[in-house]
Amino acid sequence: MTAAAQANGVLCSRVCSLCETVRPLLGSGAALCKVDAVLDRLSEPAVRIAVGGRLKAGKSTLVNALLGQRLAATDVLECTLLVAWFRYGHQNRIEVRCHDGRVYQVPGEPGGGIPRDLSKLGAARKEIAELVVEVANQHLVSAYTIVDTPGIDSLTGLDDIALAALARADALLYVTPLPGESDKEALDELRKQAQAHGISAVNVLGVLSRIDLHGDGISDPWPDAKRIAARYADLLAGVAIGVVPVAGLLAQTATGDEFTEADTAALRRLAAVNEDDLRTAIFSLDTFEAWTDGPLTRSERRRLLALLGRYGIMAGCSAIQGAQAHGRTLATAELLAVLRSQSGIDELASRVNAQLIGSADRLRATAAIAALEHASYEGQNPAEAAALESMRAALLQLRRHWLLRQARLIPALADLASGQLQLHDEAVQALDCLALGDSPASCLRLPGAADEGAIRHAADEQIRFWQEREWWPSLSVRRWAREAREFCEALYFEAESGGP
Repeated sequence: MTAAAQANGVLCSRVCSLCETVRPLLGSGAALCKVDAVLDRLSEPAVRIAVGGRLKAGKSTLVNALLGQRLAATDVLECTLLVAWFRYGHQNRIEVRCHDGRVYQVPGEPGGGIPRDLSKLGAARKEIAELVVEVANQHLVSAYTIVDTPGIDSLTGLDDIALAALARADALLYVTPLPGESDKEALDELRKQAQAHGISAVNVLGVLSRIDLHGDGISDPWPDAKRIAARYADLLAGVAIGVVPVAGLLAQTATGDEFTEADTAALRRLAAVNEDDLRTAIFSLDTFEAWTDGPLTRSERRRLLALLGRYGIMAGCSAIQGAQAHGRTLATAELLAVLRSQSGIDELASRVNAQLIGSADRLRATAAIAALEHASYEGQNPAEAAALESMRAALLQLRRHWLLRQARLIPALADLASGQLQLHDEAVQALDCLALGDSPASCLRLPGAADEGAIRHAADEQIRFWQEREWWPSLSVRRWAREAREFCEALYFEAESGGP
């Protein structure tokens, strides 16, 4: 077994085996190059997660929060127009890839990351296709490789380089400050364009960013944020797995290393101010900027705003006051832990781990199978064509695996959300579990410890349930009932064979 196969789950291991079987039968043409590219991709230990969304949606800030380090440029407009890959490297450096094919390396910023002065990249921004940032960051060792993409203000503004970057990823975090119908349209169009490369509804997670700016900007934003996220999770059903609210700026600071003891001391001085006076002073950026009779200098106020925003400042003061009421003084690490808990980053990290990293085998295999199916038409002679046709047949068989068949049910949730598919509550609940379950047992609403006999019995009941609906008058119901029935059959035979 190859090293790549050993590092992967059952699906990717099967893909690697197919690649190793067909390689000796190929010449030195395009097909071999594409097969080798898949093997190289599957030798990587981490899932590739793209971060996309509208321009100035907070994508780079979110990247920094996920990495626990300020690596992505958040205040240099030209950098937001570049694709930037972040991956682990023992040496901090940046690989610059130009449109004309030039590839060279330059040093990263101290501590890693993209330089604020783009002249240090050695080429004009318009000449650069993408950056690969290598940094000794533990999040990038085995969890994920992240790609920060240019903003999507309109789909015509998403150039081929950015689309190719998204298509080369295994999953997508779609970031928006306030989702709307245009986001659903953008995601639908993006999915159509990238479908051949493995981007689909099953691997997109929505992120509602900048929740601290909702309302008056200083009060607790979470009740509204959770309500908005739930509403747009329904809107994006079938397009995204869900929508998670995050206070991006607060998350970036709480997970990073920029907040200092001096910043904590400044917050303590603010916390000593009468609450009504503080809320009046921080009512707007302008009033806080002009607050000359307060306890902080102008540079201190500006720094806290840049690190925490108005909501973060108020949350920090409240945490300090709460500790003081119990006779305690919050240390900087304790304060950052409180701010992190109020940023939403832990919930997002949990969802990323469970739904993206936890599904890495399926996501990576889906992308690899799509790439190999394209390669299977690249035969340069009859012998190659026959070998590739055999590989294509094996890939078709692999697509019948229940983990891959499940992805075909996800669009049904979008039809449910839009009203195109109308089912009774029992069928809605059953379909939801089939589409989103993370094991055969959970797909069939069984306990995790259910044995093969219980799974076969439940699958057989579901097969009968959906068979009845294949004869209903509605074409939409009949279509998805057939998909659900065939998926349940896959679960049945998976249990009958004892699994992979």
